[in-house]
Amino acid sequence: MDDNNRTVHANPPESSMLASLMTVAAAYAVQRKIPLEEVADAAGLEPHALLAPVDRVPEDAVSRILGMLQQRFPDEAVAVDMVAAAPVHFLGPLEPIARIVPTLKAGIELFVYYRSVLATSALLEFLSDPPGPLLRLEHPNDEEFGSVNAEMGLAMGTRAVVEVLGVPDALRGVWIAHTPAGPPERYAEFFGVPVRFDAPDNALLFHAHRLDDPVDPDAGARLRVLRAHLDIVRSQLHQANESDELRLIRDAAAQNAANGEFTADALANRLGLGLRTLQRRTDDLGTSASEIIDGLREATARQLLADADMSTFEIAIALGYSTDSTFRRAFRRWTGQSPTQFRQSPTSTG
Repeated sequence: MDDNNRTVHANPPESSMLASLMTVAAAYAVQRKIPLEEVADAAGLEPHALLAPVDRVPEDAVSRILGMLQQRFPDEAVAVDMVAAAPVHFLGPLEPIARIVPTLKAGIELFVYYRSVLATSALLEFLSDPPGPLLRLEHPNDEEFGSVNAEMGLAMGTRAVVEVLGVPDALRGVWIAHTPAGPPERYAEFFGVPVRFDAPDNALLFHAHRLDDPVDPDAGARLRVLRAHLDIVRSQLHQANESDELRLIRDAAAQNAANGEFTADALANRLGLGLRTLQRRTDDLGTSASEIIDGLREATARQLLADADMSTFEIAIALGYSTDSTFRRAFRRWTGQSPTQFRQSPTSTG
């Protein structure tokens, strides 16, 4: 399999966040058509170290990969895009925090205390006094690699608050202490709040009244809920006259979906095939990899929308979309309805 057809999988939750991040960064680079050997060279590592990193990886490896990407795509917010595209489970190492803290503030303070899970040299500081409450972020690599570390950290923090602590709408603003690397609207789309560039610090600003909000104890269990839904979806997609080979491909797609992976590259890799071989086989079966993945996404979306406790944003993330607006457009294309209209229809419960 050539490098451009290889999908790099993020580490399981027991690995360190830094190792998981390095693999996610490498995966994103390969998906942007940069050969794996070039990514490894930028990181200062052998290619196999990107595919199966040790638990503690060099702290500057992720920065070097992102720095290379920023040079290659100078007009894009590559760090934000990389975090947005990362599988849901890349935040796994932080999941236990949601099990032991009572409030958003306690969760943020615990993130600060255990910042070595992310990187030993990272500085995280929670400030309650004005202009706070805010979480300030600083890394010694910022001077060498520019904006990428700060943007990556802020984007990770945002996903952690929503997906690990389960407290949406907690942010009131984001500070970025440099000019935007990409279009300002991309930052506004991802963070969902006003973003101030050339700010005094890199920081996430919180609504003071949300700090005492209870942490959703089920936030860390969302992946297990998704996997349960996927078992139902997979059984529904199996047709009586379906060939064994097509059933195998659908099963592989469902396994990838449980890990937040919804690409043809990831499906080919799961099956141990090259992308072109997968395309030929699905053509012979009268379908395509993208049609199989889209069908799985649609069926899963219908299942998750029947769960009133899941927001459309949470469903979008679970299905591999970076924003709920992207998911809404896809769902309307599939069904002719918005997710809200579908939820209100009698068929949504059946």
